[in-house]
Amino acid sequence: MATSSCSKAEDEAEFDLSKALKYWQSTDKTWNEDELRSLELGQALYRKNCAACHGKKGSGDNTIGAPSLVNNSIIKGDISYHLTLVKNGKGQMPAFSKVLTDDEILSVVAFERNAWGNHDYSVFNQTDE
Repeated sequence: MATSSCSKAEDEAEFDLSKALKYWQSTDKTWNEDELRSLELGQALYRKNCAACHGKKGSGDNTIGAPSLVNNSIIKGDISYHLTLVKNGKGQMPAFSKVLTDDEILSVVAFERNAWGNHDYSVFNQTDE
């Protein structure tokens, strides 16, 4: 898995509010700009750090122990466990606490919990793990 992350400047330069609104409008939630920024950052960080194992569409790869994130019980379960899992890793999954900030991990988790048919809008009520 890649270990680079977007800098704040890269995030600002690449964020397109109208594109983000269009992409996320199919859900039944009205997203505010901060939430959209977080989802977009989470998607970019997911692609850089997670997609190599879990797949671009979250379908996973059981041959390497990377489960599908689509309709996954962890994705649908307790958010604090999900955040801890990403931070600390488990089994074959590496820890990302030294690669990503807490805010970046929250963005990745927000993306995972709202992509591929997952819908957990409460993720944005989290302030810190």
